Amino acid sequence: MLTLTCPAQLRLLEETLRKALPAALPVLGTVMLVARGNPARYEVLVDSWPHFGVVLTRLRPEENRDSGDFYANQSTVFYRDEGAWRALLGGTDAINWNWAFQLHGMQDGVYGALREVVEAKGLRMD
Repeated sequence: MLTLTCPAQLRLLEETLRKALPAALPVLGTVMLVARGNPARYEVLVDSWPHFGVVLTRLRPEENRDSGDFYANQSTVFYRDEGAWRALLGGTDAINWNWAFQLHGMQDGVYGALREVVEAKGLRMD
């Protein structure tokens, strides 16, 4: 996963996500926040740049202090390629499976893929 920090990259991502509304709305809000100073200390991750398949936003790992606080540990996701989303879930450390978290996404397949990985890992999902 690549972390986008460059203002030009964030603006380009913002423009791309606007074209994918309403499905990209949860991610777009966080990207806009990060691009405008990032007072909440979030980060924007993509699987590749500039032709990304999935965007994930989350609180910076150094800001996560409570492993049980799923309100603070929120992530948002938007994908253009469901295979990239599934690869992110199964093959990266973008999500800390040892901590409670919330995941927000508006596309069909977001939670189905998540549920499959949770079950394969023997974890519980509420």
